[in-house]
Amino acid sequence: MDSEQRFQGGMSEEYTLIHLALPHFEELQGHIGTVIAQHNRPGQSGPLQVLEIGCGDGVTSSFILAARRDLFLTALDNEEEMIKQASERLEPEIVGKRCNLVCADAVDHMTQVASHSIDIVASALTLHNMHHTYRHKLHRELFRVLSPGGLFVNADKYAPQDDGERFDALDVALSRFFEAFIPLGKYDLLKDWVLHNVADQGPDRVMKELDTIQTLRDIGFVDIQMIYRHNMEGVLVARKTG
Repeated sequence: MDSEQRFQGGMSEEYTLIHLALPHFEELQGHIGTVIAQHNRPGQSGPLQVLEIGCGDGVTSSFILAARRDLFLTALDNEEEMIKQASERLEPEIVGKRCNLVCADAVDHMTQVASHSIDIVASALTLHNMHHTYRHKLHRELFRVLSPGGLFVNADKYAPQDDGERFDALDVALSRFFEAFIPLGKYDLLKDWVLHNVADQGPDRVMKELDTIQTLRDIGFVDIQMIYRHNMEGVLVARKTG
């Protein structure tokens, strides 16, 4: 199963408006930068190799690149419109050869990446979009490509395990979209985002926190922590053994 393209049309063209519905967006992104800035690679030389899954318009990429100078970022997305926006945002870093953008399916791309060659796999608000089967393949591939001691850091929608808490959190999330988009008259976009958020909670897609942690543990990750939580969104960090 390939990854889906869930951000076509208005959702991709006006993706930056998601910031209005997530007032903690900058804080969420900042935790990714902090984790990367603090990562230690004893005994290794050369640029820190970072792979970003689902770079979108490049905003997370900017936080990653600002975290430290000694890194090279490969930023990946399967939506051409998103890659176009990221190219514009990241042009100085691309010209400076600190960043490369790739438009491709995430699992397909990662199968071409050498084992133990990536120091950090990072992502933001991407993996929750995936079907369970596809996401499980991705988790296994990112574990394979990580170097021993490498990190997986993901700022994403990790649903509470309890269904009552989960739908309470969904209600809060949907309310934020209504409050952000109705004053702008973005009714069609509001409809798209509401349907998108509801679909995220479907049984074949929902990414529950405790289930995910157990899956990562079964694959071989250790030191798995949720270092930040705001309603549905959280930042998970896991380390590859080694």
